[in-house]
Amino acid sequence: MNKRTAGARGEDCAVAYLEKQKYKILERNYRSHFGEIDIIAMDKSHTVFIEVKSRATSLFGSPHESIVKKKKRRITLTAIEYIQKKHLEDKPLRFDVVAINPDSSIELIKNAFDAEYR
Repeated sequence: MNKRTAGARGEDCAVAYLEKQKYKILERNYRSHFGEIDIIAMDKSHTVFIEVKSRATSLFGSPHESIVKKKKRRITLTAIEYIQKKHLEDKPLRFDVVAINPDSSIELIKNAFDAEYR
């Protein structure tokens, strides 16, 4: 299985999990010239920008540890663009991570990181 197929499968699992947690999915694979956000959803009053990370092995750390500063910055800038485009400035926002572990367990990390501007 190639990375793209594995990524799509992981995102499908993440969406199903999030829907069970009562998230309302707004967008999948939202793209801007800054980057891409895997899933955008509403959780109660929060607009949530969600990065999905899967790992086939734990040799190189947990899935969410692979989200480096540069990736956080791209997600932040893409989120700002989305908020402006959809006029959601009055809604609180959050950055979550859905980690799909090698044993196929799913971990939701709310407030996984803060907005990164530098």
